[in-house]
This record gives sequence, C-alpha cells and structure tokens, in this order.
Amino acid sequence: MKKEKSKFGQFWSKFSDTTRELHQTDWVIIGILVLIYGVIAFTNLGSTKNPQTFYEFQSSEDEVVFTVGETAKNISKIRMYAGDINGNYNVYVSLDNQTYTHINTLEQGMSFAWNDFEINQDLRFIKLVSETPNIFLGEIQLYDNYGAKVTATAVNEGAKQLVDEPNMVPATISFKNSAYFDEIYFARSAYEYVHGMSVMEWVHPPLGKLIQAIPIAIFGMSPFFYRLMGALAGLLMIPVMYALGKTIFKDRRYGLLAALLMMFDNFHFAQSRMGTVDTFLVLFIMLSALFMFKYILLEKKAPLQKKFLYLGLSGLFIGCSIATKWTGLYAGLALAIAFFVDLFFKYKYRRRNSEEDKKDLLKIIGFCVLVFVVVPVLIYFLSYLLFPNVYPSRVDSVSKVFDQMHGMYDYHSGLTEEHPFSSKWFTWPLMQRPVWYYVGYLGNSMRGTISGIGNPAIWWFGIIASIFALISAIIKRDKENGYIVLFILCSWLPYLFIGRVMFMYHFFPTLPFWILAIVSLMKFLTEKIKNNSVYVFYIAVVILFFTYFYPAVSGMPVSNKYLDTLLWFKSWYF
Repeated sequence: MKKEKSKFGQFWSKFSDTTRELHQTDWVIIGILVLIYGVIAFTNLGSTKNPQTFYEFQSSEDEVVFTVGETAKNISKIRMYAGDINGNYNVYVSLDNQTYTHINTLEQGMSFAWNDFEINQDLRFIKLVSETPNIFLGEIQLYDNYGAKVTATAVNEGAKQLVDEPNMVPATISFKNSAYFDEIYFARSAYEYVHGMSVMEWVHPPLGKLIQAIPIAIFGMSPFFYRLMGALAGLLMIPVMYALGKTIFKDRRYGLLAALLMMFDNFHFAQSRMGTVDTFLVLFIMLSALFMFKYILLEKKAPLQKKFLYLGLSGLFIGCSIATKWTGLYAGLALAIAFFVDLFFKYKYRRRNSEEDKKDLLKIIGFCVLVFVVVPVLIYFLSYLLFPNVYPSRVDSVSKVFDQMHGMYDYHSGLTEEHPFSSKWFTWPLMQRPVWYYVGYLGNSMRGTISGIGNPAIWWFGIIASIFALISAIIKRDKENGYIVLFILCSWLPYLFIGRVMFMYHFFPTLPFWILAIVSLMKFLTEKIKNNSVYVFYIAVVILFFTYFYPAVSGMPVSNKYLDTLLWFKSWYF
C-alpha cells in the first residue's frame, strides 16, 4: 500500500518546481528573502549624519583658536573629526589669549573618523596648530570632567568651520560614525572622486570606488552612504544566488537553499556592510558565471540573438569585475575554460558541422572577442580616463593607464611585510585566521566587534561538499558540478603562486561556488534518502550558527564573556 504523504510533503511537492527559469513564485520568494535580509543588513549600518564642512590647514604653522567664555573651565578631553587627509596637531592652552602653553601633540590617525584626546587643563582658550600642511579637520567638541559638552566659540576665521555642525557630534564613538579598517582607503578615495581631488587608493582599478561614490555625491560623506552601495551589492547577491541555484540544479528548492546560505553566512554579512569594493567584485563574478551557464545550457540550434545576449552579459560583468579588482581575471579564466569546453562538445566532438554551423561558430567567436576582450578593456580604461585624478600621477592617456598598471603590479608583488591577521591560502576554508576589522570597548565588561569570520556550518561543510563536487565531476562527468569546481579552482588556487601577504577575505570570490557545492551535496543526500529532513535540518543549523556568531560580525555591543565563548581556537581573536 502506497504511503500517504505528510502535510509537509504535500506542501513540498507543490512548492517544488523542476525548471531552470524564474517564475512568479520564485520572484515572490526572492522578494521575501531580500526584505528579510535587507532589514538585517541595513540595521545599524552607519550614521547618516557626519560633518560635511572641513577646514584645510594651509601650512605647517596654520592654527585655529577657540574660547570657552569669560571664565576658565576645566576641559577633560577634545573630540575631533578627521577629514580626508589627516595629520598631527600641537595643542596649546591659555587663560588670556596671550601666553600659550603647549600640552600635547595629537596624532589623528584615521580619515573620516572621530577620536578623543585627553586635555585635563583649566583654560579659556585652546589653540590647534598643524604640524604639516594641507590636512583637514571637520569638527571639534570640548567636554568637562563630568562628560558634559562645553561650547567652544571660534576666535579666528578658520575655527568657524570646526564648530558649525555641533549636532553632528556623536554621543559615543563607534563604527556607526567612524571609518574603520580599509574604509580609510576606499571610502576616502570615493570621496576624493566626488570632489575632483587626487585619489589616494590607487592599487586597485577605479570602478568599485566610482560606484561607492554615487551616494556620497548625492547625500554627502557619512558612514551609511559610503557603505550603501556595498550593502546593496551584498543584498543583490541573494537573488543572484537563488538564480544560480535554480538554474544549475533545475529545482526551486535548491535555488532557495543557495540564497539562504549566502543570506546567513556571517562573512558575507560582515564584508558587505563595510565600505570597501569586494562585494562589487563578487557580485559581478556571480552574474558573469550565471549568464555563461545560461549560454552553455542553450542548444546548438538556439537563436544567435539569445546566445549573444547571455555571452554579452557575461562579458560585461566580468569586465566590471576586473575593473574593480584584478582578481576578477581568475573568474575570467574559468569563463574562458567553460566556454571553449562547451564549444568543443557542441561543434567538434558530437558530429559534423554544416556550413551554417561553421558560420555561426565564427560569429560566436568573433562576438566573444568583442565582449570578453574589447568591452572589458574599454570598461577598464574608461574608468580611469573619465576620472583621471589618481595618485601617484594623473592618468589622462592610455600610456598613463599602463604606467599605473605597472605600478600596481610592483606594489602587489612587493607586498611582503607581515600582518597580524594574514593567513595562507589553504587555511581559508578552515577559517584559521579571520581578519579582525573593528573593536569598540564599552567599559570593562562589554565590547562591540566586527570580524571577517564565516559561518562554520557553511565554510567547514563546504570542504566536504567541494570534494564531493570534484569527485562527481570527474567520475560521473557531471556538467553542473564540473562548472562549480572550475570556478572554485580558478578563483582560489592562483593564490598558491602568489607570494605577497594574503588574507582570508581573498576567499570571498570563491564563497558563492563553495555554497553551490554544498547545494549539490544536499541535493544528492535529499534524493538519496527521499525526504527533506536533512535539507531542513541543515538550514536550521546554518541559521543557528549565524545567530550565534552575529555579535562577532555586526559590531553589536555584548558582554566580553559572550564573545569569549566564540573564540573556539587560539588563532581566533575578536
């Protein structure tokens, strides 16, 4: 007697859709996932208010002077907001604006960040004198011994720009109102693009920083807006992962699983909320891989227009990835291998080709030269030539672009100095040494921290899944697994030959395909046992680990004791 399906089984049968296309139900699911993740990702992303006016100290002796009133007051500290170019300031105090005493030299080490400096002096006047020319300061705030704000009034003209936005001064300093980690390079450079300044971050191509600059140009320079485009790119990875999962595995369930794994990976969450360009790189790689696979799925006799559409989109997005970071070239290698292998089987291996087939083949190869060579080169060069103010020299010609590329290569190939959070390429899936991006201490018992650590249920299980995908691709000649393994190998193994210092975040472009390998293994297990218990259980475990490690990747203030429970290994430190 045939066993009747459970209510869940009946629902699952109705839910399942064994096609590769996205239908109305798929878009509804994607919309729900994007909404949920959007709430999680944009909560406490950053402040929308930070000082927008800056005073530039013109010389090494340029000064700004403030007074606290007619009577002397004890000032415990000064809070300062650094601008684009930071430096050191000598602090002088006075009771009469005639005789000044030097009390300290303040080292402003981070661009677009707040810093507190101790004063602990009775004073009526305070003077800041720059040690170097052309450094920027945005706002200052004085505090008394009780932590109450003390109004500072500008004495000279330059000082007026440093006390004109008192409502922008935060109650506490944190990642929400200050740049951290590599934001001091990428966010700063995006600001410099907006204002036509010489761009400081020059060791990566410009496109990612230009995308990052869009909301800065519209809304101003504040943490929410210089992190906005990266967070949106992280958000867009969810529907793209859904599309990859369903397109590759021909089932809605596995599109959903792929999206959920990206959605609840702690590393993806932390990296996409930081104002850097890595999320653009990975999103572009994912899109290029998606459209190349769509092209591969087409029959030999499919209309050329449809082939050109998918190839054109794949070429466009891989060009964008390379113009964001050179590591996009590794994915480009995977695309080239996949394309030529498919070409071999469609036009050479199976049967003789007609004259029409030969003409189509020539058209396809010619079109690929256009979209995978000419278009990426144009994107790369135009991203420089449209905005040429790049350090160390103005890039306003094709030869200057090549000079810049030569300088970039010299920089990366010569980067050998040690870093406390560097790691070897083969340790990345094990998460042996996550990068510690930020920490903010709140008294002796609490802290907020952001670490580039992944979800153990994804990263560690992905090791087994990738081995499964490799075996399946070799033994069963499984096309889907072969495609996944190709991108894993091409995006990861090149680091075997790179001698410069490296970090776990270099594994980010491999992560989507690591996840797809997991989906492949879960598909195998689900079909093997003929029920969805493993599928559902695994999703529950992933969400549980995401929630458990959420404080370590979000900056949320929690007790030191809780964070210490997450330090499973001596090499983990946050």
